[in-house]
Amino acid sequence: MADPAEHVVHRMVLEALPLGVYVVNRDGKIILWSAGAEQLSGYLRQDVLGRLREEELWEGSATETTTPQDQIASPIGAMRDGRPAAAQLSLRTKNGRFVQVELKSVPLCDDSGRILGAAKIFHPLCGPEAGARRQDKLGAFGALDPLTGLLNHSMIQAHLKESLSLHSVYPVPFSVLCYSVDDLPKLRERNGQAAVDATLRTVARTMESGLHQTDFVGHWRDEEFLAILPECGESDVMRVGERLRKLVQRAGVEWWGDTLYATVSIGATIGHDSDTVGSLVGRAEEALCKCAKEGGNRVVVISA
Repeated sequence: MADPAEHVVHRMVLEALPLGVYVVNRDGKIILWSAGAEQLSGYLRQDVLGRLREEELWEGSATETTTPQDQIASPIGAMRDGRPAAAQLSLRTKNGRFVQVELKSVPLCDDSGRILGAAKIFHPLCGPEAGARRQDKLGAFGALDPLTGLLNHSMIQAHLKESLSLHSVYPVPFSVLCYSVDDLPKLRERNGQAAVDATLRTVARTMESGLHQTDFVGHWRDEEFLAILPECGESDVMRVGERLRKLVQRAGVEWWGDTLYATVSIGATIGHDSDTVGSLVGRAEEALCKCAKEGGNRVVVISA
């Protein structure tokens, strides 16, 4: 029988780790939730234990892959396969934001090798301190949009030019997404401009957290935004757009005791050797217009 003092030490070590740690049983129910998990997710133990299932925390792979490793790190994968695994996923925090994290999963077995559950460890791919420092530097150089905190028009345009120049030398595919929030005039009429601003900020944070660290997203014009996805070709861009659309759809905006939900329309296109900034963005905006004509809350890709 284990020494009770050992349990105390183990608990102290677990609580001191600057990581999210939790344990699920074979049914996917969370039976342990560490202090680090509370801090990173916003969910307290009483919110999780006996209340949440593991799949409610995650919103799919941030790497857009379907490799065996990514599948193993899904709620039941590690227990089915019986091997350790790691994957990049989007964690849905209690306040509705999404944070890209790395999730490591280790199956827990008894002496006979029967799988009893799994231990999961997660940490942000980019720490909040590093992100804040980067934002402070970009803000000091006047590179950010004051409302959303995204890159401003000049900065995202410079990245577009850089992407086209690089593509002319190294033909690595890249994609552009042009997106806007649906039904903003109705939201403005019903709740006022302040609600529109809060929605735009929430959508901006959600889109930014759902992209890779090597991607760029910024304010293009009026209430239209643009993202650049390096190394994302025609076979991937629809899947990426759909994942981002679903992330936004689930991200609530707390507003005077109520929760507002927004949807986005996303127009996407692929970069070509013959493109200019105008032709590239023009195709993405054409796809965005098609989204609006079809009712919004969808992704349309125009490749050429």
